[in-house]
Amino acid sequence: LPLSKKRYCVDVGAWDGVHLSNTYSLLVDNQTQSEWSGILIEADQQRFKELKNLHDSLGNISICAEVSCDPCSPQSLLSILKRDAPDLPHNFDLVSIDVDGMDYWIMANILGLSAPDGSTDSYQPKVICVEFNPTMPTDLVYVQPRSDSIRHGSSLSAFLELATASGYMLVETTLFNAFFVQFELYEQFLKDEVPDTSIEALQSPLSMGTQLYQLYDGTLKLWGCKRMLWHRMPIEEKKIQMIPQNQRQFPFSPSNGEDKNEEANTIREDAIDMSPYCSFFLDDSEDEINSKLHCAAELNSMLQKDGFALVRGTGISGNLCDNALRATKSFLHEADESVRRSTLTKDRARRGYSPMATENFASLLGEEGPNDLVKKFRVGPESESSSSSLYQPNAWPSSEVWGDEEAAFFISSIEEYFEQTRLAADYILTAICDGINANNSDHAQSINVLSNQSNNHTSILTLLGYQYGSRHKKGSKGYMRPLVAAHTDVGVITVLLYDSGKCATLQRVADACTADPTTEEWVNINLPAGPCYIDEPVFVVNVGDCLSELTGGSLRSTLHRVMPQPCKKDDNDAARSCLALFVGLEPSASLTLPHSGENMTYEEWRRGRIARATAVLRNSASK
Repeated sequence: LPLSKKRYCVDVGAWDGVHLSNTYSLLVDNQTQSEWSGILIEADQQRFKELKNLHDSLGNISICAEVSCDPCSPQSLLSILKRDAPDLPHNFDLVSIDVDGMDYWIMANILGLSAPDGSTDSYQPKVICVEFNPTMPTDLVYVQPRSDSIRHGSSLSAFLELATASGYMLVETTLFNAFFVQFELYEQFLKDEVPDTSIEALQSPLSMGTQLYQLYDGTLKLWGCKRMLWHRMPIEEKKIQMIPQNQRQFPFSPSNGEDKNEEANTIREDAIDMSPYCSFFLDDSEDEINSKLHCAAELNSMLQKDGFALVRGTGISGNLCDNALRATKSFLHEADESVRRSTLTKDRARRGYSPMATENFASLLGEEGPNDLVKKFRVGPESESSSSSLYQPNAWPSSEVWGDEEAAFFISSIEEYFEQTRLAADYILTAICDGINANNSDHAQSINVLSNQSNNHTSILTLLGYQYGSRHKKGSKGYMRPLVAAHTDVGVITVLLYDSGKCATLQRVADACTADPTTEEWVNINLPAGPCYIDEPVFVVNVGDCLSELTGGSLRSTLHRVMPQPCKKDDNDAARSCLALFVGLEPSASLTLPHSGENMTYEEWRRGRIARATAVLRNSASK
């Protein structure tokens, strides 16, 4: 905009002149303060004292006043400026309005659109910066009632209409603020810089809007921001439902039809919401702390009881999960075997492809049995500086054996999913530690290693593929024997996602205290069926042997297995794809086991755990 010898700004809602200030860089910065004079208005007396201390020596005018949106009030913005800043030019340079509610009416007042009848008082600032309510849709024209006691805020579209009627153009937005300039200045100086002034072009890509949509069965769902933005509280879908869950059904279903979505809805609603730990908007407010305590208590209660829990609200997008599952299916089920075998490594238990029937999870319990019928592919962290065997190069399929597009999609999808899920697992472990510390201080020292994690983790992401085979065929020797034998997981926790393929199902023992893999009491663990990108994904979390030992068994490493399910060989949706993140600690992390009092590194503990399983396999092979 054109330079002038002296520039003026008005800051309404100036706070202390520093915190989130729109005028600090103009009025206090040494390079610009000589060019600018400011009138700063703040209602809070303590903030005003700090504001005045900052600006008195700079020659700026500080005013302690609660601006009214009543145009007839002596506290209206027009009245305050005419009375306390009589030398302010009619067309001064910038006004910044941020009063958390009445901003629309204060802007209307300074432009003379809400002046008392017959009054011609107004100002025409060159630039207007004003706060709008970012949770309101861009196509909504909402103006809060003209009242000093109401704090609603107004929509961006409402401000646009007001500005347009006064000869201003929208030229930029941030998450909370809109910037308008006089039409003549836009045409002269900014038209080439901002050719498209529509809301769609200028709206910040980070939206705080919350959208509600309906499912056919009457379920209400939320999309977008799922938090009360200013109250730091989650918006819980359970609490906005109009129809009880057990009464939801599509009213025009065939009379003999069943509601296939009922189980999926129940699973989602029963899953523990991890957003108090995983949300982008976190602070140390009392409400945020209480939300975390509730989440941690709920998660630990479930893990103590079953060793398993379902979680949602991890911050991992449904679209990313869908891509990772599609990539897994493409590699393990659809690609030629030569593509998979191009990723074979010497240590297939840690990296690369592991073909069908080459691993045996029964050995983890000291049991003997047939090898597991599952294909696997593993990726993990790489480290050039560590000699630990837990760090190894990853073995990716090359474009030469698979094709450029397929290989690129597979690698990018799995790498991003690995990184995002590992981050979510860190938040889940933090919640677990908080829950343990709140109820059992005896284990505070032993689990301290979990809350001091570095980026040198040894977590492994394993892709698993199950398909129709001999154990699905009636009359065959192995009919309905487990695809993966009963076992417990070796690491700290496991975070598991799978699609709705029919051929397999995950089961845990009904009684988490049971250590007998021959028990007949098992419980299916189901995730919501259908494309996971439709809504926020739900994950299975289960306790690993390491965490169980660190907590003295208070969190259970529960027996689980994968069983075949009746299906047909030619079913399009028979094959099941899974992604399991087995969370591991830094190799040198120091562990103290409560029961024995032993001290060892995580790598030493893991080596001993695997050695016991290896001994079982060697004994079985020698018979």
